[in-house]
Amino acid sequence: MDPIRYIVALILVGALLGASIWALKRFRGQLGAGSSRGVTIVAYSNLGTREKLAVVTFAGKTLLLGVTPGGISVLASDSADDAGSAADTGDRS
Repeated sequence: MDPIRYIVALILVGALLGASIWALKRFRGQLGAGSSRGVTIVAYSNLGTREKLAVVTFAGKTLLLGVTPGGISVLASDSADDAGSAADTGDRS
């Protein structure tokens, strides 16, 4: 291969790489939205450099999550059904 073909191939590879990076930056939010449909982060608070508390709603439930590098734990949960059933379980005379 002569040097001109190398230069043209290098330019084409660079252009494809640049177009790929641009497309990933441009459409990253739209691609992620489909995978997290139905999940909403209501609030979060940093507890340390690597620990967080997060309030998340999913499938009609509100969850308090503890997020650490080792994993995610559900600390508390609440839903519209729980609030309604708690009101129904009062004293009935």
